[in-house]
Parts: sequence; C-alpha cells; structure tokens
Amino acid sequence: MDKEMNEMLNAIINEIGRVETNMNNRFDQIDKHFDKMDNKLESMQHEVNACKLERESVSILIKKIDQLEKRIEDLEKRIA
Repeated sequence: MDKEMNEMLNAIINEIGRVETNMNNRFDQIDKHFDKMDNKLESMQHEVNACKLERESVSILIKKIDQLEKRIEDLEKRIA
C-alpha cells in the first residue's frame, strides 16, 4: 500500500511539475507578446509626436506666409 501511495504521490508531483513548466512557458510567450506590443506602442507614440511637431511647423509657416503676404500688400499700396 505504501508503495502504491508513493507511486501516486510521485505521479502527482511529476504532473504538477509538468503543468508548472507549461504555465511558465506560456507566461514567457505572453511576456514576449507584451514586449512586442510595448515596442510597437512606443514606435507609434514617436510617430504621433513627429506628426504633432510637423503640424505645428506647418502652422507656423502658414502664419509666416500670411504675415509676408500682408507686408507685400502694404508695400504694393505704398508704391501705387
């Protein structure tokens, strides 16, 4: 009876170890997936920041063009 109990206990312990190994492998895969997602998110954030800077630069250029057009109009009025 003790031999059977020991065999059952060993089988249970081995199964627990196998399940733990499988779970750890799965968690490692999930961690890798999250790392990839973090990298993609960071890359997208850089792109968003670049787009914001580009938009701000375009806005500044448009304002500058408007100012220059107004100066040209004023000069043309003076000349005429």
